[in-house]
Amino acid sequence: MNACMFVGNNRFSLVEDNLFDQTYRQPEHRLGGSYLNIVMAGLAGAGKSQLTHSFGKWLKEKQGFEVCYVNLDAGAEWLPYEPDVDVRRFVRVDQIMKDESLGINGAIIAAADRMVQYLDRIVSWISELDSEFVLVDSPGQYEIFVFRDSGPKTVQALQKVGTTIALNIIDAQLALSPSAFLTALELATASSLRLGVTTINVVNKADLGGTEKIKAILSNPRLMREAIEQERGGAITDLALGLLEHIEHVMTAQRPLLVSALRGEGIADLYKAVNEALCVCGDLT
Repeated sequence: MNACMFVGNNRFSLVEDNLFDQTYRQPEHRLGGSYLNIVMAGLAGAGKSQLTHSFGKWLKEKQGFEVCYVNLDAGAEWLPYEPDVDVRRFVRVDQIMKDESLGINGAIIAAADRMVQYLDRIVSWISELDSEFVLVDSPGQYEIFVFRDSGPKTVQALQKVGTTIALNIIDAQLALSPSAFLTALELATASSLRLGVTTINVVNKADLGGTEKIKAILSNPRLMREAIEQERGGAITDLALGLLEHIEHVMTAQRPLLVSALRGEGIADLYKAVNEALCVCGDLT
């Protein structure tokens, strides 16, 4: 089975090895200066940084791609990867707190707003690295990145140097609760609207259990409806079912995508989903 991926004006030919169920790029194809930017978005604690590390490691070791890591979290104290481009060179939450006597939330907002003025320099550094995949680790505070100017403007800047998509990362423990999962999916639609790019939903932390239940609910809308009716009652159930109908209407069909960034599981499926999302012949169902 052949698949294709378009990045800028470049086209990758991808081959699926049925024996090992691996998708890989033919080695003679290179991007040659165009980039695929993948923005990691999601609620705090969903595992954005860990997935950035695991996905990048897999792309390097299994596919032979050149990968650039970009950290946009000005408050990060530790990262599981070594960033090639780091917003903390310009803006740091702890320094803002000290210099301006702000609390943690005020400093995080200030850092996000100030990051915008450095986007041209950040994108310039990315372009100099000549990588094929650019993995962008967004700030932990999802609502600040998505709903203030920093998120949309970051995506607009990245689109100047390459095709840009987003991964909406959902904590698997949230997915076990129908109402919490619906809320996370609705936030994903809002994120896609605000950022203006294709968004792929990824359920992370599959190693914590409950994956079969999550897969069943994702694969069968009827089971989701039944779970909602069992969890809630009265007007709240009507609200949740209405929310489900809205999500089904606006979201692109996608097969259940569960990963464990910690264990590096499901990364090959994530890679396939990224390619299918960008391919004119891709089928996400």
